[in-house]
Amino acid sequence: MDLTRRHFLQRSGLALAAFGAGDLVLSPIVQRYQGALAEPTRRKLALLIGINQYRQAPLYGCGTDVELQRELLIHRFGFQRGDILTLIDQQATREAITTAFVEHLIGQARADDVVVFHFSGYGGQVALGATPDAVQKSLVTIDAPLTEGVMPIVNDLLAETLLLLLRSLPTDRVTTILDTSYAPRTQPLQGNLRLRSRPGLTGAQPSDAELAFQDSLLSQMNLDRPRLAVQRRSGQMPGVVLTAASTDQWAAEARWDGFSAGLFTYALTQQLWQATPATALRMTVRRATEQMGQLAKRVQQPHISGLMSKERPLTPYHLPTVPVGGADGVVVRFEESGKAVRLWLGGLSAAVLEQYEANSLLTLVDESGAQRDRLLQIVSREGLLAKAKLAPASVENSLLIETAPVLHVGQFVREQVRVLPRAVGLTIALDSNLARIERVDAISAISALPHVSATIAGEQAADYLFSKTHAVQPTQIAALPAVALPNLLSNKAAVSQSSYALFSPGRTAIPNTAGEGGEAVKVAVKRLVPKLQTLLAAKLLNLTVNETASQLAVRATLVVLTPEARRLMQQTSAIAQLAPLSPTRSTVLPLETDQLVSLSIGSQIQYQLENQSEQAVHFLLLHLDSNGDLVSLDSPLAHAVSPVLSQAPTVDETSEGTIVPDRVSNTIAPHETLTLPQASTSFQWLVSGSTGLATTYLLCSRAPFEQTMALLDTMRASTTPSLKTLAKPLEVVQALLQDLHQAGDRLEPTVGTPSDSFVLNMNVWACLRFVYQVV
Repeated sequence: MDLTRRHFLQRSGLALAAFGAGDLVLSPIVQRYQGALAEPTRRKLALLIGINQYRQAPLYGCGTDVELQRELLIHRFGFQRGDILTLIDQQATREAITTAFVEHLIGQARADDVVVFHFSGYGGQVALGATPDAVQKSLVTIDAPLTEGVMPIVNDLLAETLLLLLRSLPTDRVTTILDTSYAPRTQPLQGNLRLRSRPGLTGAQPSDAELAFQDSLLSQMNLDRPRLAVQRRSGQMPGVVLTAASTDQWAAEARWDGFSAGLFTYALTQQLWQATPATALRMTVRRATEQMGQLAKRVQQPHISGLMSKERPLTPYHLPTVPVGGADGVVVRFEESGKAVRLWLGGLSAAVLEQYEANSLLTLVDESGAQRDRLLQIVSREGLLAKAKLAPASVENSLLIETAPVLHVGQFVREQVRVLPRAVGLTIALDSNLARIERVDAISAISALPHVSATIAGEQAADYLFSKTHAVQPTQIAALPAVALPNLLSNKAAVSQSSYALFSPGRTAIPNTAGEGGEAVKVAVKRLVPKLQTLLAAKLLNLTVNETASQLAVRATLVVLTPEARRLMQQTSAIAQLAPLSPTRSTVLPLETDQLVSLSIGSQIQYQLENQSEQAVHFLLLHLDSNGDLVSLDSPLAHAVSPVLSQAPTVDETSEGTIVPDRVSNTIAPHETLTLPQASTSFQWLVSGSTGLATTYLLCSRAPFEQTMALLDTMRASTTPSLKTLAKPLEVVQALLQDLHQAGDRLEPTVGTPSDSFVLNMNVWACLRFVYQVV
């Protein structure tokens, strides 16, 4: 390690000691939870199945799903490795799955034990008769179809078989997770996402072995098939069932840097790493859905069902989680004779993980959730695993195995210094539906743009998709696509001519990106440059989200004022989670909802920002609306309200003339709550735009946003509050990152920091993100 790098790490350690130490106080909730951890726990059993190597069309993320679940169950929920059985690829035959279920789960479980069954792979449909009611959903095993043809016989595990197996368990504390889908489809890809519905096989029939196994289970349980069918159709699955998508939706997997995984499994496990004991399962699923929407912007709504799904509170896996404050990862093994460790970073968001650079620092977290003094420095990363070394303190090159009281396998870690490249770019996937010459032209045009690269859909991770859309318009017959003559004659008034547009990885259209019919590929790419800059700005903004690791004690609440006033969502930084919540009333949205929050166009909203720290905090609000435009809240003065809201919010009737005149612009005093924007007769925040996702970023910092505010000031048209679409969104967000970089550098300069990196210290900023659906 060179002198400048050593100096950087040492000074980073000093900065951690100097920042925000007074914000952390162990609450009575934490103390009670520590006591609960010491109580004896019931046995925990899990069967995890992931199948990639299907003969007809392989998947790529199902093995990763199993790893995600296994590491989560072991480290966050206290499962023993020997109690988790995994079946991967060729191991996952129908017979092996049913045998493992009977022997590992049914044979060992006792009353009140905890059981987890997870399946990642293809889902299918199997017909047991000629009527629609006789068609059953099924889990596709690794077995090849027993017969081919019009009515193939398959060795699937039927939905009714799974129901019987679950009902055979002696405990009702069972969680079933199905990262699969059943809706028929003909193509393996939807945009840049790979679908988990069995391709191309219709009219499938169950195997005799499957029906015989069902008969044996029915006999043991004294059931007949008609009653079993009623129980299946009425959703009488034991315990809690988490499905990746609704019945008529496709579940998908995605590629990231170095790995593939199911959208749902990855989002769910990442949220569970961050969960606190107070986080209900419904809230976790809702946040996972928000995370999935940030990536795919497609409709894949996970669903919670099962006989115990109505319980309140409904906790993940019927268990509490550890540690109290959440974690970003865990030490899984020592390497290099104890000089290095391997970290599993399952708690980091995909957006951050893909950009995570060497020299990022993580702090050790003890079993109570409190952070320790020592830091781990990232050396390298491959997928979800990172190599790290203990950052130097007083003795250099000391073996990690000599620090057993400080560091051990199973030790939790949490982000402390996030090192990100300055040259983050966008990757655009070219849809497989494009002709070869179109892809060649698109690659040529995109390669000429700064910070943008192109790839072929399905081959690697991508931020957006470039593809065709069809605009119906009158035009000459020569411009028509090739269609059968009768179809053409039946619709003489409208013909379609293709144009180009941007889509999410899940092929949801990005608003206002479609061009006129007949445009050339290179013309389309040039036209999309301003939108690409906005999308890159949004990608950078997502790299600032740190609510689960921030040591700046702030809390924010989204409030809707019309048609009736109520709180909808609350986001809290990690350290502020230990403070008591504001009292609630019947107008508060239940925290256990698993659905995305929806807001109707025209609804009036506000954000209430609370500073729980002992220092004044600077704040900034940026909003990505459902049209895909980046907007700033231009509200230099905000009205102060009481620190704790004791009643349902109402429209503030205070006149604008009573606002404190000497407030420093965009600051919030210690233990103060601000309303953003202040309700007034001159300005109201009304939900607008098209239907789709909208995202608000509330950023707080111990240091002023000097460069960002200076740039925003040059764009300000008036001194009255307003929502302003940013003309230079990328410049604004780059200035914001520089402000956050300098905020951590002010207390202790990071000598030797690479000039091509942003170094962001968790002690100096918090970014709280709100995601909702505009309807």
